Amino acid sequence: MASSSSPSPCTLSYNAFTSFHGPDVGKTFISHLHKQFTSNRITMFDDEGIERGHTIDPALTQAIRESTISIVVLTKNYASSSWCLDGLLEILKCRQAGKLIVMPVFYGVRPNDVQRQTGDFGKGFEKTCRGKTMKDKGRWIQALNKVCSLKGFIFSPRDDESELFEKIGREVTGILQRIEYLIAREDTLNPTTSTNKSRCSIDLVFLVVIINLLLEITSAVADQLSSSTRKPYFARISLVMSILSLILTIIDFTDKIRVHKVHFRCKLPIPWFYYPARDYSTRFGSSTDNILLFCVAGQLIVSAINFSFTERGRDGPIKVSVWPLVFAIGIVVSKFTEKPPISKNN
Repeated sequence: MASSSSPSPCTLSYNAFTSFHGPDVGKTFISHLHKQFTSNRITMFDDEGIERGHTIDPALTQAIRESTISIVVLTKNYASSSWCLDGLLEILKCRQAGKLIVMPVFYGVRPNDVQRQTGDFGKGFEKTCRGKTMKDKGRWIQALNKVCSLKGFIFSPRDDESELFEKIGREVTGILQRIEYLIAREDTLNPTTSTNKSRCSIDLVFLVVIINLLLEITSAVADQLSSSTRKPYFARISLVMSILSLILTIIDFTDKIRVHKVHFRCKLPIPWFYYPARDYSTRFGSSTDNILLFCVAGQLIVSAINFSFTERGRDGPIKVSVWPLVFAIGIVVSKFTEKPPISKNN
């Protein structure tokens, strides 16, 4: 029994664990599967050097528990190995705990033979059960019945093997992308799953922006009172605060992009970052995040323009006292349009 895996988008070590009977599939099958996984950015875990015995190796048990998907390649001699059957028990145990997705592949064997332990598959199974307790045999039968009830692939010798690998690769990739999407959406819609670092960063950005806006209001009041000597001072502080706001916003935004694994796409009507699931149909970021980014960028433009005019002893063309109102309206609108957190109990 071997396993295949890739770097997970979550905290798990592997994406996929593949259980199979080596003599039935051969090295060609594994090499082709490895090639397909590599093209789909799924690397294979090499179990060479792991000694096979009467019980499943702890290293493989750990690999199963650290995986997201398990591909069980059922062949006519799969049940002739207690190693494979015990591995299947561990796989289904993780599935029952909600920690693993199982995908069976019936490779040159009929699902009915696996489920009922008949034909060549049944002969190998009965041979393995010799000397075993009825409890062990019953657990194996239950596991084989369960795996046959799951959605998977059926491959016969007349089928194109390369097409099978492509289907497996697409299915595994699709499942992983859906998992990424659900995790990302959960992080976006449920504030309790956000990190303290992200919350502190957003709060700091809001604080800097609000201080900057207060400075601009003070600058506008000073301008109305003809206190021209103070204008360059306020203009410099406003520009520095605007730059700081933008830097903090970019840091927070970059961290979210890294965590959620989103990608930039030049899609109409808005080129933006999109979640990889569902063919990049869902835009990244909440309305509050987008409004904040827009306000921070606009704040920097306003501050830079007014600073350049003030340094030359001229009045700025933009009435900065209007910008706090734009910012406030944007935040209020974003709060009304933002969806409430989704409770897991609903």
